[in-house]
Amino acid sequence: MANSDSTSLSEPALADSAAQSLRNDHIHEAQKATANNTASDEDLMGAYATGNLAAFETLYLRHKGSLFRYLLRQVKNQGQAEDLFQEVWAKVIRAASTYRSSAKFTTWLYTIARNKVIDSVRHIKVVDTVEEAPSESTTSNTEGSDDSQTPDLYLKRSRQSSALEHCINNLPRHQLDCFLLKEEGGFSANAISDITEAKLEAIKSRLKSAYKNLRSCLEVNLGKHWEEN
Repeated sequence: MANSDSTSLSEPALADSAAQSLRNDHIHEAQKATANNTASDEDLMGAYATGNLAAFETLYLRHKGSLFRYLLRQVKNQGQAEDLFQEVWAKVIRAASTYRSSAKFTTWLYTIARNKVIDSVRHIKVVDTVEEAPSESTTSNTEGSDDSQTPDLYLKRSRQSSALEHCINNLPRHQLDCFLLKEEGGFSANAISDITEAKLEAIKSRLKSAYKNLRSCLEVNLGKHWEEN
């Protein structure tokens, strides 16, 4: 009886030991996948797809800043950018099991972001290529203001920003997509080709046409020598 009881009592201890060993192995693997900042995005995404939450945290921390800035520059609205930001990461989580490491993670991530912007915002405000006009809070305080805050210059910048927004929003859809990815996302023509799944020559042609159309539109709205005014 004594031997039987001893064996019976040892089984829970053995089970606990085995469970602890498995937990330690999991923690060790997670640490290996995430502690090293040189781990590729693709490897981290693959680790997350198998249940490694630490891998996702590393990806999130690595890309959250640049992704949010991209979205904020697109929509020019803090609340809307935050909503889109959450939607993008939610899509990443849902699609983790279907992600293939052959696809560059940043290209995949920004494809999701781009599609979210296109789906939710039809009047995208992009004025970064022309210096933004000062905000009302800035112009309301005239004390200590320099030449950049003069009413004439404020009106000039406001007019330029409005004209640029109007011209951008009137670009054909394919040209608009390429322009935003280049100017807002900072992507090269090659990367834009990957994101939009269009041929590189087509992307180059669309970018060239977009800039040509923008310049023509701005000349119509601001005058032929608007850059010198």
